[in-house]
Amino acid sequence: MAGADWGFFLDENIGREVAHHLSRCGYHVELVIDVLEPGVSDHSEILPYAREHDLVVVTKDCSDFSALPPSEHEGLILVANHAHAPVDLAVAIETLVDAYPSRGAFRDRVEFIDDWVVH
Repeated sequence: MAGADWGFFLDENIGREVAHHLSRCGYHVELVIDVLEPGVSDHSEILPYAREHDLVVVTKDCSDFSALPPSEHEGLILVANHAHAPVDLAVAIETLVDAYPSRGAFRDRVEFIDDWVVH
């Protein structure tokens, strides 16, 4: 399965529908709201958890995450356009995964998912 090596940590601002779609496609998905307290710090809670569990963070908090140095994350998927439908986001994430030769090739990378959404 292409996505078996990939895991995603969906921030509070990413809908549960995205998680369900990705899980059905064979990806490991965790939601911040399920494993950490609501409103936790991006830098002191979310990023360390994602690094420890080798998860790509998916978030709409572009201003909080876009300037991070590569050494501070395992990969980031940023959503600038908040109007994307959950299924469009999930399909765009799958397209992005298919564009990388391996999970390792995405490590420390930042992608704006808006560039991958097809309407």
